[in-house]
Amino acid sequence: MPLQTPAPTISLTPEEEIVRKLLVDVAAEIDSTSTRDDGEPLTLRFTGGWVRDKLLGEQCHDIDVGINKMTGFDLATRLGKFLAEKQPDYNIPTRSIHKIESNPEKSKHLETATTKILGLDIDFVNLRSETYSEDSRIPQMEFGTPVQDALRRDACVNALFYNIHTQQVEDFTERGLDDMKNKLIRTPLPPFETFNDDPLRVLRLIRFSSRLDFTIVDEAKQAMQNIEIKKALRMKISRERVGIEVEKMLQGPNPHMALSLIYSLTLFDAIFTPPIETLPSLLTEHMSIAKDIIWHIISVSDGLTYSNLKSLVDSKAEQYIAWLLASLSPWKGHMFPGVHTKKRIPAAATAAREGLKMNTKVYTTIIHSYRNYEFIQDVVRKDCSGDSMTRSKAGMFIRKLGPDWKSQYLCALLLEVIPHWKGNDVTPIAEAEGTLQKYSVFLSRIGELGLEEAHAFKPILNGKEVMAALGQKKAGSWMMGALNMLMEWQLENSDKGRNAAEQWVKENIEMLLSS
Repeated sequence: MPLQTPAPTISLTPEEEIVRKLLVDVAAEIDSTSTRDDGEPLTLRFTGGWVRDKLLGEQCHDIDVGINKMTGFDLATRLGKFLAEKQPDYNIPTRSIHKIESNPEKSKHLETATTKILGLDIDFVNLRSETYSEDSRIPQMEFGTPVQDALRRDACVNALFYNIHTQQVEDFTERGLDDMKNKLIRTPLPPFETFNDDPLRVLRLIRFSSRLDFTIVDEAKQAMQNIEIKKALRMKISRERVGIEVEKMLQGPNPHMALSLIYSLTLFDAIFTPPIETLPSLLTEHMSIAKDIIWHIISVSDGLTYSNLKSLVDSKAEQYIAWLLASLSPWKGHMFPGVHTKKRIPAAATAAREGLKMNTKVYTTIIHSYRNYEFIQDVVRKDCSGDSMTRSKAGMFIRKLGPDWKSQYLCALLLEVIPHWKGNDVTPIAEAEGTLQKYSVFLSRIGELGLEEAHAFKPILNGKEVMAALGQKKAGSWMMGALNMLMEWQLENSDKGRNAAEQWVKENIEMLLSS
């Protein structure tokens, strides 16, 4: 048997040490008053992600406490009573204990509990074993040993325990510490068995690989590409669960690596699609190209002539949308039949809504982006070919797109560059660079004209004031057109005030009432 990496020590923060000592004392109190004589002391362990992150030198404010012979709620209840009785000794405010009921349909077969102590979110859960039946992805859970609990987890690096009594790291898979040292992601059990039990673990491993910059071992990669695993991931796993994992990946430290893994493992069809039996033929390589373009804009473009494109992804929210738009790029030009076609819902938006259960705000931005990209491309092409837009036309262009115009503009750019993106990520070929430059020039003009927030500009006159200037007692079908024409005048005459606006309205009564 190969030698294992020696167990390292973990340095606790002052708050973590107080919590550790408190839980040790609670366990001792429970043991001293217990009428059961099973020969096994109550043993508590910090488990999973907290141990991994501490070994990496990262702070983690979420602690899962694994319990060997009580339910989480029972231990948390005893903790609450202990603190109430010994408040002067510990000087820790008692907090409410939130009970999480057992719910077999959501894989919660035993009661757990959660609370907060000294700024640490603490979940209490018993050590578990899992068994799966062939006709259900919902495991049957029972009290388990530390080994059983470790083996049921998704990755060896997530299966490390910290025994709060001995203050030692415990590696019951016998590979977790080695994998931490070698920066590897592997499953505690044979990977097909781990993924077949819960195919969502495929996405979890990709997420942890991209977050930690660890390498997934080849054996696991092969199992991830198994046709049965991919079909189960696409058709049998709740799309909400899939969407949550994708969101965490794309909001994580390395979305480019996550999407690179998804593409290389041929998992696009299992993730970025609605759960239907038959899918159209899609150019999934477009996703791979698109994520390279987004990465280039975010990470490489500084110092290049089109570096201002980075302003399209200033915020974390805009970057998240950018990676999502790249992920959905193979759906360009597609639309599902029926109600989707009738309402002009692009297939990319349907995939996001039904395949990933994205929220309404994200869904709406994807609709706008994949519905308007040709319009945006046409506007940019005309403007850069010598037919430059006036300030009023450019402002109305931004107003037509709305608050998420930057994401829509980026999507149009992305879809235009994809066919020309060859070579490496750092120096795109001339045709791709020319397209990036074209969008950069137009974006610069929007900034120079002060129109980045044009979508939110308020009309200099409100509806009632326009009616008064026109001598109208009530609004008619002309009102919207009149307000838009007033806004065009306002954009072109930003140095003029309300009096000038009223005068302009009075001079153009016939035009405004017929708009």
